Amino acid sequence: MSYYVRQARILAHHALYDRACDAVERWPTGQSLTVASDDVVGAPGHHRDRRYEAIPRLPLLWSIAALRIDPARYTFVDYGAGRGRALLTAARLPFARCIGVEFSATLQAEACDNIAAYPRDRLACRDLQVVHMNAADFVPPAGDLMLFFYNPFTATVLDAVADRIEAASQTGPRAIRIVYVNAARMALFWGRPAFRRLPIPLAARARLALLGAGPMEFFAVGTD
Repeated sequence: MSYYVRQARILAHHALYDRACDAVERWPTGQSLTVASDDVVGAPGHHRDRRYEAIPRLPLLWSIAALRIDPARYTFVDYGAGRGRALLTAARLPFARCIGVEFSATLQAEACDNIAAYPRDRLACRDLQVVHMNAADFVPPAGDLMLFFYNPFTATVLDAVADRIEAASQTGPRAIRIVYVNAARMALFWGRPAFRRLPIPLAARARLALLGAGPMEFFAVGTD
């Protein structure tokens, strides 16, 4: 039943808000697809691990607001960037940089097309890029980070990514904030002492629970 409730919410977001935003994109980010096994970097995994689906825009914006951060201090990183919806949505806010990590060559190219063609007057952050690589090999950049996960890959890759994040947190005082959507593999973060669950305002958590796109959790890593 929870699957159908989630799908109904996603369809409602699309009809009421996301469809109009998709119309200005060269490759509409709301169109789901499964990429071919020879299109990805690293082990292709099961076909469900190559399925691209994008989060509705409003729950992403609500989750960023719930963190109560100053975006200008942070680099936003989207693990599993797909066609670039989360990046372009985050870039409405004045983040210092927005970086996407995508293992599909096709999706990475389409995300780059979307960024290049996107109306500049809708972006508060102009430093956007999508790198084509396995997320397990991506080294988080320096400075304060906001890391976003929309249930993007296998448990093995997520475990390697968590190792990278922990290592980054030990390079010096810095703020690392994480938003993880979808509970399927969230336990990998809960089991790591360095990943601390963040308290979120009750009103924000209630709105995300009622109108979001799946279970969502918030973490801080390291000491900042």
